[in-house]
Amino acid sequence: MADEENEVEGGAEKSGPGMMKMIMLGGIAVVLLAVGVFAGPAIMNMISPPDVEDEAKADEGPGKDPALYTSLHPPLVVNFKDVVGDSHFMQITMEVMARDQNVINSVREHAPAIRNSLILLFSGAVYEEVTTREGKEQMLADGLAEIQKVMEETTGESGVEAVYFTSLVIQ
Repeated sequence: MADEENEVEGGAEKSGPGMMKMIMLGGIAVVLLAVGVFAGPAIMNMISPPDVEDEAKADEGPGKDPALYTSLHPPLVVNFKDVVGDSHFMQITMEVMARDQNVINSVREHAPAIRNSLILLFSGAVYEEVTTREGKEQMLADGLAEIQKVMEETTGESGVEAVYFTSLVIQ
């Protein structure tokens, strides 16, 4: 019996170190694989990082600066009529877009004149027209023209490229 125990222990001792080496090599292989999968892309970006500036310029179009926005806060509140003569109200929050910080600063500086012109413009709206998508798009086009006119009169240049509704409530 003692001989059998020695053989079993001896057999385990002989297969033990070989088995441990295989487990360790397998573990190292798994770790290296994980490092390659997770760290590989980061290492590749360090070697040759993508040119973020070129990607941003490609998105904007050729020769264009990034878009800058400013809000015409507080919201404009305008009363207007429908074709029957009933009164309605419109609350409008708008953002102005330009590509020059000086233009954005000028819009902020002349906001009272811009807001006044927009209130006068939108108070002449007709309910049945402004409730359609085409009517809202026309309001944006007219609003842009009005803002550009005010900017041209006050600063000598328009510079405003677009205007967007960020909120529009019609009652």
